[in-house]
Formats: sequence, C-alpha cells, structure tokens
Amino acid sequence: MRLQSTLRLILAVTLVGVAAPKPEIYRNEEFGIEFPVPNGAHLIPCPDDVHDHGPVFTLGSTQAPVVLDLEQIRTISIFACFNCCDETRKLHDLMVCDVSVFGKKATRSIPLGLTITSLPCEAARIDHADGWIDVIVDTQAGKLDHLDPEVPSINYTLRLHTTAANLAGDLRPFRAILENIHLPPVK
Repeated sequence: MRLQSTLRLILAVTLVGVAAPKPEIYRNEEFGIEFPVPNGAHLIPCPDDVHDHGPVFTLGSTQAPVVLDLEQIRTISIFACFNCCDETRKLHDLMVCDVSVFGKKATRSIPLGLTITSLPCEAARIDHADGWIDVIVDTQAGKLDHLDPEVPSINYTLRLHTTAANLAGDLRPFRAILENIHLPPVK
C-alpha cells in the first residue's frame, strides 16, 4: 500500500514536470539583455541584415505580421545602444530625446510601478492623436564610462505601443518584462 502511494506521488511529480513547458528566453549578449518572454508576446525575428539592438514582440497575435509596420500593430520593443551621444548621456536627457522621437511631449499620467529593480528609470506616456499610446521606460546600465564615471555605457529604451482599449491588458506583459529583465549591473 505504501509502495503504491509512493509510486503515485513519483508519477504525479513527473507528469507535472513534463507538462510545464519551459519559458522561451530572449538573450542579447552584446547588450547584456536576458529575460523570459512573457505570455501573450510573440518575438519578431531580427532580420539577418539588421544589427540586433533588442527584441520586438507583437501583442494579441500568434504570428508575426505580414507587413511589418510597427506603428500600426501593438508591440513591445527594447532598443539598446551604447551611450556615446552628448544628447543622451544622462538618463533624463535620454527620456527627453525618446519623447521627442515618439511624440512631441509626454501626456497624461504614467502607469505606476514601471521600473526595473536596482536600476534608475524614467517613464513617460505619450497619447497620439490617432489613438495610439506609447509607454516608455528608459534606463542606463553597464560599466561606467572612463571619461565620465557617473555615466553607464548602455542606454535602454523599453516601449509599449498600444491603444486605449488594450492598455490594461498590454501592460501585463510589459510589466513582466520590467520585473524579469536582467541587464548588466552599473559598475
């Protein structure tokens, strides 16, 4: 009787282990990005002839779009680049630059809690006239610059591009990325 109970327990634990798929992990070694791909986000492969500055995920679709107009579909993107421009050396200046690129100015309130653990972050929300919304979280990480020891070497822009109707649902995978992303420590 005890042997049967033990065998049932071993079988149950084995089945649970087999049934639980391992999450897909996104990695970019050049910029030190690593995190599990959240449920509901589908990675668009980086074309072979394009330098991989970070991932782009579609939301709400199980496959990559045929026409890749990222401004007309819901996406989460991460763009990383080396911190080599005077205009974006400080975190606040990076946010000012990103807001000017994605819109004219930040508008409305920012959803709370949009940060990456142990890294300084700035966040903004931009409401566009055509109904699209951008939520942007900027941070900086990596080794400190030898010319300016207060400046990390890599800029990161995490962007959620969505609509008002999908904002609450799309914030879930965006927050999952923010909570689970591993970036190189500032050192």
